[in-house]
Amino acid sequence: MTADRSNRLAIAFARETARSATARLCTACVEVLDVDGAGITIMGGDQAGPICVSDAKVAALEDLQYTIGQGPCRDAFRSGLSVHAPRLDADMWARWPSFVQLAHSSHIAAVFAYPLLVAGANVGVLTLYQHAEGELTAAQRDDSEALAGVLAETVLSLQDDAPAGTLGAGLEEAVQYRAEIYQASGMVAIQLRISAEEALLRMRAHAFSHDQSVAEVASLIVARRLRLAGDDHTIDPPMEVEE
Repeated sequence: MTADRSNRLAIAFARETARSATARLCTACVEVLDVDGAGITIMGGDQAGPICVSDAKVAALEDLQYTIGQGPCRDAFRSGLSVHAPRLDADMWARWPSFVQLAHSSHIAAVFAYPLLVAGANVGVLTLYQHAEGELTAAQRDDSEALAGVLAETVLSLQDDAPAGTLGAGLEEAVQYRAEIYQASGMVAIQLRISAEEALLRMRAHAFSHDQSVAEVASLIVARRLRLAGDDHTIDPPMEVEE
């Protein structure tokens, strides 16, 4: 099988997986690369959002990076270069304090972000997560770079199917999902006069204590059916807002 045909088949497979509402594409990345977690995010101006995440802990870390603009995913997108953090030590804390704090509480000890580059365009980032400290092996690095190229082609291929001025299948839902979380954190920040970062932490804590996803909490806040209240250090019981 030629390299060109192999790449076309890989893209076709990835496209079909990306259309699924499940995390199969990220699950495949975890299995192929032998890592503990993965997130794939499209980026570009105000249009940003995950195509998928492998689990809830990764979802929270991806949420945080989008909301506060801090973390390896953001740095990889801005620089167009891979970002390796084999140890989330004091140096990484100084660079991404909120991200490292959440990573530590989620038992993530190493993170690696690969920009999705194709034909001079940077369309997103593949971020890999490990529970143990340490660099990726040479084989893992090579495979991660190759897979990032396939994923970049996949994103562009999905977008090719979309009418002008719209996002492709699988991408539009991602942006809408992310935008609602961003909107909700902004509403909470304004209501409680706190930072957007603190607002997201409160939303996440409420979601955890009520067995909900952050997306579900965001939807309730945007619909004005839920309002978080409290001082800068605690989360009081939410108030249900009548329509």
